[in-house]
Amino acid sequence: MKAILIATLIAISIKSFGQDMQKYLSETKEMVTQKKYKEALERYIWFQDHALEYNKAMSGVRLSFALSYWKELAEVYPPAMIALIEMRDIKTKAILDSNASLNLFADVVGLNRTLGEANKTIELFESIRQLHPDKSQYCWFYARDALFNAKRYDIIKNYIGNPINEFAVLKSQYDLMNSLQKNQNMNRPELKRPELKLHSDNNFVKKSLELIEFSIAVNDLKSAKEIREQAMTIVSDIRLRDYKIE
Repeated sequence: MKAILIATLIAISIKSFGQDMQKYLSETKEMVTQKKYKEALERYIWFQDHALEYNKAMSGVRLSFALSYWKELAEVYPPAMIALIEMRDIKTKAILDSNASLNLFADVVGLNRTLGEANKTIELFESIRQLHPDKSQYCWFYARDALFNAKRYDIIKNYIGNPINEFAVLKSQYDLMNSLQKNQNMNRPELKRPELKLHSDNNFVKKSLELIEFSIAVNDLKSAKEIREQAMTIVSDIRLRDYKIE
């Protein structure tokens, strides 16, 4: 009965300000500063379970900021950490037991990242490759960062073809992001945020270096050198300039 009452109250609070999930999340974060820990936890759980029903555009926020806020609560309220781990474990089990959806795998990756347990993402991805190989190609997109950070080239080589082609995709993504930022700066100069360009540049360099290191690991020095040279013409960065390719 209590659980039903809580769910009802949360639903009413959502309707009271329409479908504004960002406002819901901000208000929940404020509850933490007011030490309303139990209520905040219930709302963070609700947000993960239902936010996309109200606003699909919150998919990125749901697996980034929302989970980081939940982790902040967990640092001062242990039941929040227990709930965070429990949600991760339940979703992991569902994937292994029932060949669950790609979206569920993305959830687990986000939860593992928040918990600082990317190794569990790799373990899950390896299990999917064995149990549900037809889905591993789709899950690869979400597991990619964890695998590269762990330098699991033995797995990566099964999903990356020509490193030069991978770099071309990375460059296209970088160009698109910069174009979107440039258009926004022209149309809404008051919203100009230079830190977004710095973040975009840093991400481009990081992923370029990943491809360079992968190329070296598979003895493709030609691709490693070409990626480095092309990347340096796009972003001038000391990490690229000083990277030695023997």
